[in-house]
Order: sequence, then C-alpha cells, then structure tokens
Amino acid sequence: MRVSVVIPAFNAVSLLSETLDSLASQVREPDEVIVIDDGSIDGTAALAEQHQIVTRVIVRTNGGICAARNDGIEASDSDLVFLLDADDLWHPIYLQRMIAMMEKHPEALAGFTGYRCFSHPEEGPAPYERAINDTVAIHDASSFSRIANQGLPILPSFYCARREALARLGARPYIEGHLGGGEACYLPAMLVAMGSLVEHIAPLGRYRMHAAAVTGDEVDAARTMIPSLRDLDRDVRRRTELRIPVAARHAIRSYVCDWLRKCGRRLGFGSPSEGRRVFWIAIRMGNFKAAVLYAMSFIPGIAGRRVWVSAWRPASVRRAEGTPFWSVETFEVDLQKTTPTVERDRAQKNAPLKTSDPSVS
Repeated sequence: MRVSVVIPAFNAVSLLSETLDSLASQVREPDEVIVIDDGSIDGTAALAEQHQIVTRVIVRTNGGICAARNDGIEASDSDLVFLLDADDLWHPIYLQRMIAMMEKHPEALAGFTGYRCFSHPEEGPAPYERAINDTVAIHDASSFSRIANQGLPILPSFYCARREALARLGARPYIEGHLGGGEACYLPAMLVAMGSLVEHIAPLGRYRMHAAAVTGDEVDAARTMIPSLRDLDRDVRRRTELRIPVAARHAIRSYVCDWLRKCGRRLGFGSPSEGRRVFWIAIRMGNFKAAVLYAMSFIPGIAGRRVWVSAWRPASVRRAEGTPFWSVETFEVDLQKTTPTVERDRAQKNAPLKTSDPSVS
C-alpha cells in the first residue's frame, strides 16, 4: 500500500524540524511527504526543502489550513493519505501500525488514533511507549457519534483516509472557508457517514499545545466551529450522490448537536447571550439536551456551575482572544508580495528557490 503524508505549514520554522524528524524515524517510512508552505514569511519552505524525508514542497499564497491541505491531497499519489500538522509528532511505529490496521480492515474508509498532549515550551513530549496494545474498534456513524466527544477530539494529525473515499467528496475535500478547528470535525464525520471508520485505541501520537496553534484561542475556536458544524449537517442531508443512509444522517446530526452544546457552553462563559444563541441552533435541530441547558442558563448560580465552562488549556499555551491565526494579517506584510504557487520535487532541491519573498530562500 502506497502512502502519502500531507503537512500544511505556516510560519512553522521553529517546530517543523522536530515533526519531520519524527517522520524520518518511522519504522515504516512514507512513500511521499508533501509540505505545503501556505505563504510563510519565516523560511519554512527552505527548511522543508533541506530535510531528507521531504519529497515535495508546495509554496502557495496564504489561503488557510484547509486550502493548504487540499493542495497536498490533490498533489499526492497514494492509496492512503495521512495528515500531519507541522507541530505534532508520531510514535516511530505510527505508520506501521496505522497501515496494518487499514490493510486488515479494507471496509474502513478512514482511520484514527489517540494521542497524548504536552504544553510547549514548558514541557517536552512524553517518552514513547515501548509496547503498545494493537486493539482497534470499528465505528459506524452511530458509534462514532457516541465516542467522538468523549475525551480528546479526533485531530487531523492522527488521522488517515483512503484516496478513493476522499475522491468521493471531491478533488478538494476540505471546505476552504472552515477555520479554527471546524475542519477537524467536518471530514471524519462526512467519511463515517459514507462508510465505516477504524480506531486504534491506544495513543500513537503527541499533540503539541502552544499559543500559536490554530486552536490556541479556545473561545475563537468554538465560535469558528459553528459554520463548519452547520455545513456538516447540511452536506450529510443534501449531498444525495454520496448515498448516505438515513440512520447515518440522524447520527451525524446528534454529533453536530453535541459539538454545538460544547461550543455554546464555552462561549457562554464570557457571553451568556452568545452561548444561548448557539444552544438555540441545536434546539432548532430537535436536540433536547440543548433545550435543558438553555433553560438552566437563566437560573442564577446553577448556570455558572452546571452550564458555562471556562478554557481547559493551561494559560501558558492559550492565545489571547481574537488574535489572528494562520494568516499573514498576523504580520506586517503585503499580501501581494507573498510567494506565488510553485512546486518543486526532491530532484530540484539544489536549484534556486524562485520567490518574491526574500525570507524564503
């Protein structure tokens, strides 16, 4: 089975090397590693060019993480596509174990695994386990909707999908307007609505929490997830060409409502009226639990203890609310001067990098 690893990166020069090193240490090396530099101004592309594990670098104007992932998926040539963010790490047996899992379960359209979190730079990743249980679980849309919001969420860095399944969603399966973690909910739910998904239960990855991460501002992440959740509910119902069963549509609506309640509870901690508006979206979808939370939110004392929730990330890895992320707007830079889209492969590594941005050279 041929596998590709797609790594979107934006101003990732301080962390990308460690991520690429974790790829280079894999027992089963990937057949293809594509790094998509999404308009960085810090030399990310040049760093990726120099790493032995990288087979192709795509440099594009800044367009967001979904557009970058789509570029990588579209450019890849494999049976199985793995996604990996530029700041996360894989256990050395990650690819070996995940590929074996997908080969053993050819009916599964996609697969994912657990992970352990660490706060950067205060702490390093936990040492990799010497022995890892290989127990897996097969999920349909119903079981997925029950487990997906228990504990840590499913993240792109620890997820893979069959090319043929992604192709059913389109050449560019991510919706490019999705922001702030909403894309992480959309794609796995769409695929499990179409077919089964397999879970490697024991964790095989290390998730780096830091203030510059896409979800570093938990309030903004909750706010920007809502359009993605509504798109998900719409698409499982309206994309008739995908032939999604009625039971799967109902299960994904339950999944969407679970996420809406979580987002509403987070937003309501700072703005009860905003939290209630999110609950109301779920109520209109017929969700009883959202209605209960909505009613409880008006009861003094109970609302603060039982309805609204504060951020769970340590303050040291939390971005200030409203701070831009994954955008050249974060920096003093002219959008017209960012690097045009180009592609280079390993055979061209010694050639000069053609770019109008002098920091990428």
